[in-house]
Amino acid sequence: MLRNRCWPCVGLLLLAGGCAVPSARDNATAASGLVGPTVPAPLVWRRDPEADREARERAAELLEGGLTLREAIAVAFLASPSLQVAFEELEISRAELVAATRPANPYVVLGSREPGGDLAAYYPERTISVGVLQNVMSLLMIPGRRAAAQRNLERVRFEVAQQAAEHATLVAEAWYRYSAALRLVELHELGVNAARSGLDALTIAVANGEADSDDVDVSRVELFRMESDLERARLEAVDERARLATLLGIAGWRDDWQIAGNLPGLPASDPDAAAVEAAAVRGRFDLQAAQKLVEMRLRELSTQRRFRWLNEFEIGLFRDKAIGDTPFTGPTVAFDVPLFDQRQAQLLQADAALRSATRNLEAAVLEARQQIRRHAQVVASMRRLIEHYERDILPHHQRMVAQLGAGRPDEGPRVNARLGLLEAQREHLQLLRDYWVARSALAHAAGDWLALSGIGQ
Repeated sequence: MLRNRCWPCVGLLLLAGGCAVPSARDNATAASGLVGPTVPAPLVWRRDPEADREARERAAELLEGGLTLREAIAVAFLASPSLQVAFEELEISRAELVAATRPANPYVVLGSREPGGDLAAYYPERTISVGVLQNVMSLLMIPGRRAAAQRNLERVRFEVAQQAAEHATLVAEAWYRYSAALRLVELHELGVNAARSGLDALTIAVANGEADSDDVDVSRVELFRMESDLERARLEAVDERARLATLLGIAGWRDDWQIAGNLPGLPASDPDAAAVEAAAVRGRFDLQAAQKLVEMRLRELSTQRRFRWLNEFEIGLFRDKAIGDTPFTGPTVAFDVPLFDQRQAQLLQADAALRSATRNLEAAVLEARQQIRRHAQVVASMRRLIEHYERDILPHHQRMVAQLGAGRPDEGPRVNARLGLLEAQREHLQLLRDYWVARSALAHAAGDWLALSGIGQ
């Protein structure tokens, strides 16, 4: 009879221990699937040496020739170690889910007692006790622990997707800045060459008595200023290259890479800020992660309340046998009496953690709205300035160059007109760079970088 009564407990143990947990591969695939529709490249987990080798081979293939923006993001997703750290955090969260589905191990109790004192002769020589104890509460709390751990795993998946999207944004911004820096160096070099030709022509004119020597001194100072600007532009290009290489994860591994393509032109239109803001509240990964944290804290509080008055409850089976005497077998029950501790501290902590998670979600929503509005304003401002340059300023300088007609390129008026045009082109390029950086940041703030960044336009 006792044996039949034990079968339900055994079945419950087996059921609790066998709850399905996603594999490491499925867990990583789920996180990659979240970020996949929002970025232009797949996210890869280099879990073992074979996966690491394959990822590096693929990255090496992409590095051959010039890196487009899409290819740069793909290389970062293959080679960047910071994203691999996020995957390991995801695996740690999966391990916590595994732990939440496992009941506590049973205790085996062994004892041996011998009689003593004046009446020892009237008792058996030795009594041996053997027993098994199982904490039933660890079984009853599995559903609550598992639900909380499952939501925590989902939260970490969203956080991994958020980190990947942020990294893609940083790579895009670095690519835009490096591309602009290279072009700025070219424009500065053209300006220095034009100024140097003008100085040479002015020096000859002074020697022939056709110009004042003071003009030569002024031109030399101006040339030195332009050469200084060129040197600073080159240093900035070196810095932007190093920053991009670090984000790609290839610094020190492949230093012979180049980028392909220039900054895109100004697109026909920008995303509607109001629609973007409304979609972001629903789609941003960090907001979804914050929502999962609220759900996890709610589960934890519910579990604490449900088992407030009964935290420890153990059942077991003991067998006592005296040598040469009849054995005794029977059940044992042990539980705590909530006389002093009714788990007030745990309830207060769980309640405060839930309120904190809720406030964090509210703060995250406000921050998301603020980010979108700020970046949308920058995008709109940059568009107005770029359109002004393309409509008025650049055509004005181009007309000034064209009005001078044919002649020697080192003549003073032509040099000045050329320098004015180059300066306007540099300013236009810097505005275009700032536009695409802000456009990328806006797309990331909206939670859909691929659709809103303008990369496909």
